[in-house]
Amino acid sequence: MMKTAEHVEYLLRQGKKPKELIELGFPKQVITRVRRQLRQERVVLQAKVPEGTDWGVSHFQTVAEASEQTAAMGQKLQSIANDLQKVDSLVKSLSEVTFLIAAAQKFSKDRREICEYLEDGLCTIETWASEDEIPEGIGEPVRLDGENPEWYIKPCPLYCAMCTTPLEYSISCVKTSVSNDPLSGARYLVTCKSCGSKEWIAAAIKCTKCGHETYRGWWPKEE
Repeated sequence: MMKTAEHVEYLLRQGKKPKELIELGFPKQVITRVRRQLRQERVVLQAKVPEGTDWGVSHFQTVAEASEQTAAMGQKLQSIANDLQKVDSLVKSLSEVTFLIAAAQKFSKDRREICEYLEDGLCTIETWASEDEIPEGIGEPVRLDGENPEWYIKPCPLYCAMCTTPLEYSISCVKTSVSNDPLSGARYLVTCKSCGSKEWIAAAIKCTKCGHETYRGWWPKEE
């Protein structure tokens, strides 16, 4: 059932006079209180609704507009939240990039100090016939004039940090040294024809001054 205050509000909105409601038996205090609330509500609505507009219609229009505004505000807040998330991801990405750049600068500095291919700040590993042939971003192009002008680069830190040429050269030297050693890999390649054992081998070493011989190699543990 409808409460007394709600019933009074409904009748007042229908245009009933307070006197008529009193005659119908509604409490005067309730009528006065509800009427005051409606008057305050009307004052607020009149500040938003143009003068002369039907109050009942404008009331529902205002409620609908408020709902639309609330929905629009929710969409804006969600859009802001999405933007903040993108900004957070961007900040993390920038932090990672900053870390990589700092690491590349440190690593490339160490490599440049021992690089055999860096002369007067120019990388001599590769040269180009024209500036257009130089890949973008690997360094500052520099042209050296001569009988056959060539283009070099002042390598950027990232290029030096990623360069594997010195490493490849060192590996090549190690491979050459190992391949020239007659005992290279012998421990794993030689099988004793007498007992069939592997890995337990030793090579004789002779002193070229006195002729004394000794052995260097691997012996099984005594059982």
